[in-house]
Amino acid sequence: MQIKLNHVGLIKDSTIALDGLTVITGKNNSGKTTVGKTLYALLDAVSNLRTKARRDRSAYILTRLDVLKDYLTNGISFDGTLRPNDYPALDALLSGTVAEQFGQDLGEYLQMLRQELVQVDSDLLRQIGVDNILWISLDGSGSQMVDPERLRKDTLSSLDMLLEVWKKDPKLIDYARESINQSLRVEFSGQIQPVRTPDPVSTVELLGNGEAAPVYFRLSLINNGVVNDGRPVFFRMPFKRVYMIDDPFILDAPPVAVRPHRHNKKELETFFNPNRVQFHNRKLRQAVVNVRPVNVFEQTVLNDSLSSIKRQIDAILPGTFEFSSEGEYYVENGAKIQISNLATGSKMFSIIKLLLERGRLDSATMLILDEPEAHLHPAWQNAFAEIIVLLVKELKVNVVLTTHSPNFMLALDAHMRKHDIIDQTNFYQTRTLEGSFVQYHCVNDDLGQIYDDFLQYLSEMKMLRDQYLCPYGEEEEEEESE
Repeated sequence: MQIKLNHVGLIKDSTIALDGLTVITGKNNSGKTTVGKTLYALLDAVSNLRTKARRDRSAYILTRLDVLKDYLTNGISFDGTLRPNDYPALDALLSGTVAEQFGQDLGEYLQMLRQELVQVDSDLLRQIGVDNILWISLDGSGSQMVDPERLRKDTLSSLDMLLEVWKKDPKLIDYARESINQSLRVEFSGQIQPVRTPDPVSTVELLGNGEAAPVYFRLSLINNGVVNDGRPVFFRMPFKRVYMIDDPFILDAPPVAVRPHRHNKKELETFFNPNRVQFHNRKLRQAVVNVRPVNVFEQTVLNDSLSSIKRQIDAILPGTFEFSSEGEYYVENGAKIQISNLATGSKMFSIIKLLLERGRLDSATMLILDEPEAHLHPAWQNAFAEIIVLLVKELKVNVVLTTHSPNFMLALDAHMRKHDIIDQTNFYQTRTLEGSFVQYHCVNDDLGQIYDDFLQYLSEMKMLRDQYLCPYGEEEEEEESE
């Protein structure tokens, strides 16, 4: 698999392989994080696509029905003539129980409600002793006095519109495009395309390998938005889940309370729910904190596949984790430590250990690590590098990572040879182009280019240090005394 990026952030005309372990090095502000953000936004946007689309569509319908309820409440009252049992759909609407009673079958509910309104005689829409009712307009243009017949006609018109929405976009082409668009905007804070030297069109492709390779994503961007030319931008999902780790301090965040979305009557323009799109750190915390039930058979499979990786992690972090209403703790030898009080390096290991224990890392997972060695001592960098290599070898996890550390780079280089995943590992280095753009180059055949880049700056500092450690004047005096 490979991702192709052109004029995304600082990246120009670059192709990056994503088979197994992908290591990206380069200077600061060279677009290394851009690859991870783009990849995460694409994959997360379409994960569980049909489930998210169904929920968002239902949220939109229920929001509109809330407005319709307010509208009809002014004109309909159940009395001895108009009995609730005769009109269950209308009764559910007026009592505000549509979601509870018909939440899984809103399409059928809309049809039922429309049939009931056709059956109800116009005279029964009039409240006793009231000749006119107050119509609350659906378009927000204000209120006016109308007769009951007008009420019913407007209601039927609104229901017809909702039925069209319910049938809209059956292949989820529009939904996938907008979901990707919003995810990219969230991850890049709205600045996906180049800022200093903007290009009119940016392109992103995620493809398989070979001439007849499958296409997973293919999209263009203009004005920091995904182009809508009527064609699909998402074709198939290569992974079931994606996680991006760039901040071990997510374990210090307040407990995540996952609540049902509260329908806001102001969100009427689209059935896409932007509140569902969350920044990657929030979703990562949910994944590590929320305990997913693991059945006995699954646990035996996990135990077999995790044995070597678990030994490596337990050598650094042997304890267990406890999440409850009382707090979040790391437990070792009976001692309970608030997870927020763990050393920063321990938190990085904790995140990986928790994802493993939750059964969230496997061949269907894309794991993106942005400078994971930043808070680790060289000894722990070496251990973390071996864990990453074992994730690729034993669990077939796909890993993309960036690094600035010569020690961590060397550890990855050594362990990928020790565990024989050379054919599953690709190394890239960024190079600066004209106009402040960067391009990625595969350096599998000459890793020395990466080491030379790192050593250049070590050598500069060593020369500076030596200059002040042994000043030239002292050297001359030593020579004269000899």
